[in-house]
Amino acid sequence: MIDVSPLPHPDELGSRAETMARLLRDVPVPFTRVVSLWVGYRVRREPRCPDRVHHLTARQAQLMGGLPTGTPVTRREGYLVPYLGGGGPRLAAITALLHTSSLELDEPQHSELSRGYLPLGLLLNDARRVTHYACPVAAGAADPDLDDPLPDEPGDVGVLRCQATLLSAGRPVALVRETVYEVTLTSRRPPDVLSHLHPPAHGLVS
Repeated sequence: MIDVSPLPHPDELGSRAETMARLLRDVPVPFTRVVSLWVGYRVRREPRCPDRVHHLTARQAQLMGGLPTGTPVTRREGYLVPYLGGGGPRLAAITALLHTSSLELDEPQHSELSRGYLPLGLLLNDARRVTHYACPVAAGAADPDLDDPLPDEPGDVGVLRCQATLLSAGRPVALVRETVYEVTLTSRRPPDVLSHLHPPAHGLVS
Protein backbone atom coordinates (compact mmCIF):
# COMPACT_ATOMS: atom_id res chain seq x y z
CA MET A 1 0.00 0.00 0.00
CA ILE A 2 1.36 3.42 -0.97
CA ASP A 3 1.63 5.83 1.95
CA VAL A 4 0.23 9.16 0.77
CA SER A 5 1.02 12.20 2.89
CA PRO A 6 -0.60 15.65 2.53
CA LEU A 7 0.62 17.57 -0.47
CA PRO A 8 3.52 19.83 0.46
CA HIS A 9 3.52 23.59 0.04
CA PRO A 10 4.95 24.58 -3.38
CA ASP A 11 8.10 25.90 -1.69
CA GLU A 12 8.52 22.56 0.09
CA LEU A 13 8.01 20.68 -3.19
CA GLY A 14 10.78 22.78 -4.74
CA SER A 15 13.02 22.03 -1.77
CA ARG A 16 12.38 18.31 -2.13
CA ALA A 17 13.14 18.49 -5.85
CA GLU A 18 16.44 20.26 -5.16
CA THR A 19 17.40 17.66 -2.53
CA MET A 20 16.76 14.82 -4.98
CA ALA A 21 18.66 16.73 -7.68
CA ARG A 22 21.67 17.01 -5.35
CA LEU A 23 21.46 13.31 -4.58
CA LEU A 24 21.47 12.46 -8.30
CA ARG A 25 24.30 14.86 -9.07
CA ASP A 26 26.55 13.99 -6.15
CA VAL A 27 26.08 10.25 -5.62
CA PRO A 28 27.14 8.05 -8.59
CA VAL A 29 24.56 5.29 -8.03
CA PRO A 30 21.76 4.09 -10.33
CA PHE A 31 18.74 6.35 -10.74
CA THR A 32 16.54 3.40 -9.78
CA ARG A 33 18.20 3.14 -6.36
CA VAL A 34 17.79 6.85 -5.71
CA VAL A 35 14.05 6.64 -6.47
CA SER A 36 13.70 3.49 -4.36
CA LEU A 37 15.51 5.13 -1.43
CA TRP A 38 13.26 8.17 -1.72
CA VAL A 39 9.90 6.39 -1.85
CA GLY A 40 10.89 3.69 0.63
CA TYR A 41 10.09 0.57 -1.42
CA ARG A 42 11.43 -1.48 -4.33
CA VAL A 43 10.65 -0.39 -7.86
CA ARG A 44 10.71 -2.06 -11.25
CA ARG A 45 10.69 -1.03 -14.89
CA GLU A 46 7.49 -1.13 -16.91
CA PRO A 47 7.98 -0.94 -20.70
CA ARG A 48 6.26 2.06 -22.24
CA CYS A 49 6.50 0.91 -25.86
CA PRO A 50 8.53 -1.67 -27.81
CA ASP A 51 12.26 -1.03 -28.15
CA ARG A 52 13.28 0.37 -31.52
CA VAL A 53 16.37 1.27 -33.51
CA HIS A 54 17.59 4.85 -33.20
CA HIS A 55 20.47 6.52 -35.04
CA LEU A 56 22.61 8.84 -32.93
CA THR A 57 22.70 12.54 -33.71
CA ALA A 58 26.07 14.30 -33.65
CA ARG A 59 25.51 15.57 -30.11
CA GLN A 60 24.26 12.22 -28.83
CA ALA A 61 27.27 10.51 -30.40
CA GLN A 62 29.58 12.96 -28.60
CA LEU A 63 27.87 12.22 -25.26
CA MET A 64 28.30 8.51 -25.98
CA GLY A 65 32.08 8.83 -26.05
CA GLY A 66 32.62 9.98 -29.62
CA LEU A 67 30.79 7.24 -31.51
CA PRO A 68 30.25 8.00 -35.22
CA THR A 69 27.18 10.08 -36.00
CA GLY A 70 24.39 7.81 -37.17
CA THR A 71 25.51 4.82 -35.10
CA PRO A 72 22.49 2.54 -34.57
CA VAL A 73 21.51 2.06 -30.93
CA THR A 74 18.48 0.67 -29.12
CA ARG A 75 16.00 3.22 -27.85
CA ARG A 76 14.15 2.02 -24.73
CA GLU A 77 11.20 3.84 -23.21
CA GLY A 78 9.88 2.85 -19.80
CA TYR A 79 8.46 3.86 -16.44
CA LEU A 80 9.53 3.14 -12.89
CA VAL A 81 6.60 1.77 -10.89
CA PRO A 82 6.24 0.04 -7.49
CA TYR A 83 7.68 -3.47 -7.56
CA LEU A 84 4.62 -5.04 -5.96
CA GLY A 85 1.09 -4.65 -7.24
CA GLY A 86 -0.24 -3.67 -10.62
CA GLY A 87 -2.01 -0.42 -9.84
CA GLY A 88 0.71 1.73 -8.34
CA PRO A 89 1.63 5.19 -9.61
CA ARG A 90 4.14 5.88 -12.35
CA LEU A 91 7.07 7.37 -10.43
CA ALA A 92 9.35 8.35 -13.31
CA ALA A 93 9.82 8.00 -17.05
CA ILE A 94 13.15 6.92 -18.56
CA THR A 95 14.41 7.10 -22.12
CA ALA A 96 17.65 5.20 -22.76
CA LEU A 97 19.80 5.07 -25.88
CA LEU A 98 21.63 1.78 -25.41
CA HIS A 99 24.72 0.81 -27.42
CA THR A 100 24.18 -2.92 -27.06
CA SER A 101 27.31 -3.91 -29.00
CA SER A 102 29.43 -2.27 -26.27
CA LEU A 103 27.84 -4.40 -23.56
CA GLU A 104 29.28 -7.68 -22.38
CA LEU A 105 26.11 -9.42 -21.24
CA ASP A 106 25.80 -13.07 -20.31
CA GLU A 107 22.78 -15.13 -21.33
CA PRO A 108 20.67 -14.35 -18.22
CA GLN A 109 21.34 -10.62 -18.68
CA HIS A 110 20.35 -10.81 -22.36
CA SER A 111 17.13 -12.52 -21.28
CA GLU A 112 16.39 -9.81 -18.70
CA LEU A 113 17.11 -7.09 -21.27
CA SER A 114 14.66 -8.69 -23.71
CA ARG A 115 11.94 -9.07 -21.06
CA GLY A 116 12.28 -5.36 -20.24
CA TYR A 117 11.22 -5.33 -16.58
CA LEU A 118 14.62 -4.97 -14.87
CA PRO A 119 15.83 -1.35 -14.77
CA LEU A 120 19.01 -0.72 -16.73
CA GLY A 121 20.90 0.52 -13.68
CA LEU A 122 20.26 -2.83 -11.94
CA LEU A 123 20.91 -4.93 -15.03
CA LEU A 124 24.32 -3.27 -15.46
CA ASN A 125 25.29 -3.64 -11.83
CA ASP A 126 28.91 -2.67 -12.48
CA ALA A 127 27.99 0.48 -14.42
CA ARG A 128 29.12 3.90 -13.25
CA ARG A 129 26.68 6.77 -13.62
CA VAL A 130 27.95 10.18 -14.72
CA THR A 131 25.17 12.75 -14.32
CA HIS A 132 25.26 15.67 -16.77
CA TYR A 133 22.45 17.61 -15.14
CA ALA A 134 19.52 17.26 -12.75
CA CYS A 135 17.24 20.27 -12.67
CA PRO A 136 13.56 21.28 -12.35
CA VAL A 137 11.41 20.77 -15.43
CA ALA A 138 10.65 24.10 -17.11
CA ALA A 139 7.22 24.25 -18.73
CA GLY A 140 7.56 23.93 -22.49
CA ALA A 141 11.36 23.59 -22.38
CA ALA A 142 12.78 21.54 -25.24
CA ASP A 143 15.40 18.86 -24.72
CA PRO A 144 18.26 19.45 -27.18
CA ASP A 145 19.47 15.85 -26.96
CA LEU A 146 16.15 14.01 -27.31
CA ASP A 147 13.92 16.28 -29.34
CA ASP A 148 11.13 13.75 -29.90
CA PRO A 149 10.10 12.71 -26.37
CA LEU A 150 6.94 10.73 -25.82
CA PRO A 151 4.18 12.87 -24.29
CA ASP A 152 3.38 12.33 -20.63
CA GLU A 153 0.09 10.73 -19.69
CA PRO A 154 -2.57 12.96 -18.08
CA GLY A 155 -1.79 13.25 -14.41
CA ASP A 156 1.93 12.53 -14.82
CA VAL A 157 3.46 15.86 -13.80
CA GLY A 158 7.20 16.07 -14.34
CA VAL A 159 9.08 18.04 -11.68
CA LEU A 160 12.71 16.99 -12.22
CA ARG A 161 14.66 16.07 -15.34
CA CYS A 162 18.04 14.38 -15.41
CA GLN A 163 20.50 13.28 -18.04
CA ALA A 164 23.37 10.86 -17.54
CA THR A 165 25.81 8.60 -19.32
CA LEU A 166 26.28 5.06 -18.04
CA LEU A 167 29.80 3.66 -18.23
CA SER A 168 30.64 -0.04 -18.16
CA ALA A 169 34.30 -1.03 -17.92
CA GLY A 170 35.08 2.63 -18.51
CA ARG A 171 33.17 2.79 -21.81
CA PRO A 172 29.94 4.73 -22.43
CA VAL A 173 27.17 2.22 -23.06
CA ALA A 174 23.99 4.29 -22.59
CA LEU A 175 22.70 7.84 -22.67
CA VAL A 176 19.65 8.21 -20.44
CA ARG A 177 17.10 10.91 -19.73
CA GLU A 178 14.94 10.59 -16.64
CA THR A 179 11.85 12.55 -15.65
CA VAL A 180 10.76 12.34 -12.02
CA TYR A 181 7.02 12.74 -11.55
CA GLU A 182 5.47 14.85 -8.81
CA VAL A 183 3.89 11.83 -7.09
CA THR A 184 7.39 10.57 -6.26
CA LEU A 185 8.14 13.67 -4.20
CA THR A 186 4.69 13.96 -2.60
CA SER A 187 3.74 10.34 -1.85
CA ARG A 188 5.63 10.39 1.45
CA ARG A 189 7.82 12.67 3.49
CA PRO A 190 11.37 12.53 2.13
CA PRO A 191 13.87 10.29 3.91
CA ASP A 192 17.00 11.56 5.62
CA VAL A 193 19.36 11.54 2.66
CA LEU A 194 21.88 14.08 3.96
CA SER A 195 24.30 11.31 4.92
CA HIS A 196 24.42 10.29 1.25
CA LEU A 197 25.30 13.78 0.05
CA HIS A 198 28.86 14.98 -0.21
CA PRO A 199 30.74 17.62 -2.21
CA PRO A 200 31.38 16.34 -5.76
CA ALA A 201 34.93 15.28 -6.54
CA HIS A 202 37.02 17.77 -8.47
CA GLY A 203 36.35 17.46 -12.17
CA LEU A 204 33.29 15.22 -11.83
CA VAL A 205 30.67 15.90 -14.48
CA SER A 206 27.35 16.77 -12.85
